[in-house]
Amino acid sequence: MPVITDRCHQARVRNALEPEWEARFEPRSYGFRPGRSCQDAIGAIYLTCKGPLARRVWALDADLAAAFDRIDHARLLQTIGHFPARRMVADWLKAGVFEPGRGFTPTEEGTPQGGGATRGRTFVSEYTFGGSTMSMV
Repeated sequence: MPVITDRCHQARVRNALEPEWEARFEPRSYGFRPGRSCQDAIGAIYLTCKGPLARRVWALDADLAAAFDRIDHARLLQTIGHFPARRMVADWLKAGVFEPGRGFTPTEEGTPQGGGATRGRTFVSEYTFGGSTMSMV
């Protein structure tokens, strides 16, 4: 878990990136989105599938195992371009983890969990799955 200072910086970075990326996201995406919930996704599915003339009559629920554990750091950093805190983001990605009984393990891929930027996984999920090519509903 990041220390308090890191959490503050992560929240600042998330607050800076989120508005831009929120504008780019697939409108039907509900996963890890601010102001959107599971109930919103269920409501959207219901409205899409209801009625006698509905073209879509089923929904697929899928869990992409370890999707965030496999994020390519170089590609993610390339995607955020010349963002002023890019170096800080790179450092967080490479920070590593300490596991009891195993010691320190460096992180070569994936995104951290449990920090203030975890909600930033919205950005990562859209980056990973191509935004408009995959929707969460």
